[in-house]
Amino acid sequence: MARKIVKFKDYLAGQLQDPEFKKRYDEYDLPVRIALTIAAMRRDRHMSQADLARKMGVTQQMVAHLEDPTGSPPTVRTLQKVARAFGKSLAIAFL
Repeated sequence: MARKIVKFKDYLAGQLQDPEFKKRYDEYDLPVRIALTIAAMRRDRHMSQADLARKMGVTQQMVAHLEDPTGSPPTVRTLQKVARAFGKSLAIAFL
């Protein structure tokens, strides 16, 4: 019997119909996106974690924690430091 191939986005859309799954997904989605975005911006600028840490005035371990999608989400103050280190401003919106 042949297996049906399902695209991840289609699978996720189906799973998000389940209220319990959606609740859990929403809890983790933003912290994961923040961590991945910080890591991507750093790599795009060819910076090491130590380089970013120096610009932020924190330790390399703190940057590693920020880039860990399983860790606790950063504070707004920390996100402001990240933004300044990249020469950006931080914007927060309720959508």
